Amino acid sequence: MTASRPKALIRTARPTEFREIAMLARRAFIHDPVMNYFGSHKKLLNRDVESSEAGNLESFLMFLLESCYREGGLITVAVKNIENSSSGESQEVIAAAAYWMPPHKRLALWKVNSLVRSGVIKVLRRWGLTALMRIGFEYQNASKAAMAAGYKANAVKESPNASWYLQLLMTDPAFEGQGFMSALVRDAHANAAPSAKFTLEATTAASRDRYSHLGYELVKTLKLGEGKVDASGIPATGKDAVGVECYSMVNWDITPDRPTRTEK
Repeated sequence: MTASRPKALIRTARPTEFREIAMLARRAFIHDPVMNYFGSHKKLLNRDVESSEAGNLESFLMFLLESCYREGGLITVAVKNIENSSSGESQEVIAAAAYWMPPHKRLALWKVNSLVRSGVIKVLRRWGLTALMRIGFEYQNASKAAMAAGYKANAVKESPNASWYLQLLMTDPAFEGQGFMSALVRDAHANAAPSAKFTLEATTAASRDRYSHLGYELVKTLKLGEGKVDASGIPATGKDAVGVECYSMVNWDITPDRPTRTEK
């Protein structure tokens, strides 16, 4: 008889945990096609090998975390107690995390003070101006246009900026398949106003499908880096340079799926 997996506690992250969360994010996104494109990675990185490229990715993910925190965002974690088989003692481990930007708060190039305080200079030093152009212009402009068209098509008068925006959600590869992604999303839904809307960009087809099961509707598939990179975000030419895809999605009505928060 197989023992059931212990449930995780969903709670607000503590600033003292930010470094641990950034390292978790690096493990989760080290093969992500969109992150490969943003960072101009020349090859797929090895999750188990330290490298300057992996450090650069972690700096960017920490920047996203800090910017969310400084904009008053919601940063939540799924925490598990793992028992040490030799000592019998349990240790609290962060298995997954989510960064939610609040309504009317978004990363923007004109928010210079906030960007600098969040660590954008370090990101620029590591990834260069190419990353700034890809993230700040190509990606953000495509995302804004897709969301605006989606809201208009659904006759929603308010701006997409009035939604909660999922800046990042990740599960440690060691804990994948245990439902932490769903738990974090449902927790955010449970603690929002009944009229709240939630928006996001999924960066893989697998995550797109998971969000669909959580009530998110695909608004548009965005294509980034056509003619520059292959589907994994690595530089390519010719017919292989198809670019990477990400998926603009909206949850229009969270009311039917509002569980009780597990945080104590």
